[in-house]
Amino acid sequence: MKSIRVPGMILFSVAVCGLCGSALWAADPPADPKIVQAFLDCQVVPKLGNAWDYTFAPGKFPSVQWDRPYLVEKAMGPFDLSVRWFDGQLNEVNVPSEPGRYAFYAEGKTEGGKTIRRAGTVYCRPKAWFGWSERPMAHLDFLPVDGLSPSMWRRHEEAIAAYAGRTVLLSILRQREGAVLLSYLHEMEALGGQPALTDTPIIRDHDYHLALKLKVLGREGQCAPLDRPRKRDGRASPMLRSGTEAEAGFRAGTADRLRRVCQAWFDESGEPFVVLVARRGVVVLHEPIGRWTWGPLTRQTPTEMASLTKLVTGLLFAQFVDQGLIGIDDPIGKYLPDFPTTGEKAITLRQCFTHTTGLYGHEEYGGLHNPWLENVIANYLDHLPVGKVHQYNGMGYNLAGKAMEVVSGKSIFRLMREHLFDPLEMRDTVLEEDLGFSCFSTAGDFARLGQLLLNKGAYGELEFFGPETFEAILPKPLGQYYPGIDKEWGIGITAMRQKRPDAGQGDVAKDATILSRNVIGHGSATSAILRVDPDNDLVIAQSRRRGGKDYQKHLTKFLTAIEEGLE
Repeated sequence: MKSIRVPGMILFSVAVCGLCGSALWAADPPADPKIVQAFLDCQVVPKLGNAWDYTFAPGKFPSVQWDRPYLVEKAMGPFDLSVRWFDGQLNEVNVPSEPGRYAFYAEGKTEGGKTIRRAGTVYCRPKAWFGWSERPMAHLDFLPVDGLSPSMWRRHEEAIAAYAGRTVLLSILRQREGAVLLSYLHEMEALGGQPALTDTPIIRDHDYHLALKLKVLGREGQCAPLDRPRKRDGRASPMLRSGTEAEAGFRAGTADRLRRVCQAWFDESGEPFVVLVARRGVVVLHEPIGRWTWGPLTRQTPTEMASLTKLVTGLLFAQFVDQGLIGIDDPIGKYLPDFPTTGEKAITLRQCFTHTTGLYGHEEYGGLHNPWLENVIANYLDHLPVGKVHQYNGMGYNLAGKAMEVVSGKSIFRLMREHLFDPLEMRDTVLEEDLGFSCFSTAGDFARLGQLLLNKGAYGELEFFGPETFEAILPKPLGQYYPGIDKEWGIGITAMRQKRPDAGQGDVAKDATILSRNVIGHGSATSAILRVDPDNDLVIAQSRRRGGKDYQKHLTKFLTAIEEGLE
């Protein structure tokens, strides 16, 4: 174990508490919240100054340091940072004797009592390998950039591949992502056979750091595994299937009318999409509408579902709640160190999902793949208005994901695959980046999640969670939990009421909606759609890349056509 020092001095004062006799240390003056916020992005990195920042030869680990030591000192004061090294099998080592994956874990305690934690992946290269002497070519799939045509892309493909290869080489030499890739390549032979969908460089690195975290925290063997969805007793719940309009409870000709409405939508906006409409579990429309300028769009083409990812995260969390592993109103500090379990700064899981933690943004501070993201957030806890504001963000979802990982001992990406995507046969769905966005999927796959919600937690013979848990995750007025917050929100689920164009006119009520007032789902920056109407037994899904021109106008026509088709 080695220690590095954050240089500098900070004045402090000592106050003695007459009741407890303990010393209370306070920075003098307190750090500016903006400075502390900037510190949250500071990283411990291999010492800079050469081309081998994240890779090195056997025999000696690189020195590590803060990337912005002056900012660390200004925000947190001087403190020692102890560094421990681990090999690819999580053995603590002092010397890198063999090529492969290694990681450092750095920990310090400030004079104010805050624990600082950081970790990172590095790669020990074989002595005979010189990465700088390589000239890799990286052949990319076509990127639809700024109107570029596929034919022009192909004409310049070799030049693109050469430059992309140079970018990859620079990443290998200068970035943590390069060490992650090399570690994965080193371990490929050991994987053997056909890799699983979760056997990717980013997920394997995430798995590794979760296991390292459990080791550091002394929680190895203490996790409570999440059970797979259970077989239901008795009759199976509805599953999506093809069928007739009559079986679904639609008027004859509704599917053709929906096709015409969707085609007009594409013709006017230029944005293609895949649409699925189902009622009573019967799919009456599931088709791609339009095509991209660079190629066809199919039912199996995944696109970015953006913030619909939050709904997916909520459905996974519902299984933890249903099995009694985590309570919706439990404090995060019950599962993650560095957080309080009582008091006004005790963030709860409900707050994580309802945007009331005081956090902001998406994928801040390195996002979910920062091994100690939760510690970074805890270091800013003094400045968060916990439970006082509703501020839309994805960071609360990532914080909840860290809790699910520590409780179960399994990375969130494997949990998603094993407890949602595989049981629902969502074969075209990928999530390996962030829990507030980043899920790539299809209308067909997401419609299965919609039917799961219609069935109150079941799909076919499988029960993912029970009706009581389903009710617990539905949108609720937040004012009953957090006075002064006039919002309605659920656990990754929101109300998706679509106001009627003629609301408030004549005999039409001011709050009249297209379809029922109980439609649930979530919004999306890409304008992808998942809407579930329990009153009408409806699932509506769309996958797309952008909303395009007059999105709301066309959405209104589309939903109106569905409503008018109901028997």
